[in-house]
Amino acid sequence: MNNKLKYAILILLAGLLGLFLYNKYRVAPTIDFKKLPLTDLSGTPVTFESFKGKKLIVSFGASWCPNCIDELNTLKEIKENSLSDVEVIVISDEDLERVKSFKERKEYPFTFLKMQQPFNSIGVNAIPTTYIVNINLEVKEEKVGYINWEDPSTLEHLKKLME
Repeated sequence: MNNKLKYAILILLAGLLGLFLYNKYRVAPTIDFKKLPLTDLSGTPVTFESFKGKKLIVSFGASWCPNCIDELNTLKEIKENSLSDVEVIVISDEDLERVKSFKERKEYPFTFLKMQQPFNSIGVNAIPTTYIVNINLEVKEEKVGYINWEDPSTLEHLKKLME
C-alpha cells in the first residue's frame, strides 16, 4: 500500500472518529420525557405529565460539574425577574442524599428530580444538557454545554420557544 493511500485512510478514519465524538458529546439526544423513571427528592415517583401547562427548562446536570453549577447560578440570579413564569427542572443521576444536600447548600429555587438510571442509558453523555420545553411538553430546543442565560438575545429567543 502506498503512502498516499495510507494517509487518505487515516484522514478518513480521523474524520469518522471526529464525527462520532461530536455526535456523542455535542448533540443532545432525543428523549421521551414521558418514559423517564424520575422521583422527587423524597423518593416519590414523578411523571413528566405533571408539568404540562408550564414553560420548562430541563437541565441534566450534577453537583460536581462546574459548567452545571455556573449555569444554575446564573438561572438562580435571573429567575425572579426574567424567568418568573418558567419552571427550572434539574435532573440528576447522583445519589439522592447528594442531590438534596447540593440543592440545600446552593439554595436553588428549582425542582430537582432524581433519575433512576445513569444518564448514558438515555444517551446523555455530556452535561449540562438542557432542553427547552413548551406548555404542551414539546421539546423546542436542546443544547449540550453551558448556555449563557445572561445574553438578552439568547434569553428572549429561548423564552419565545416555550410559548
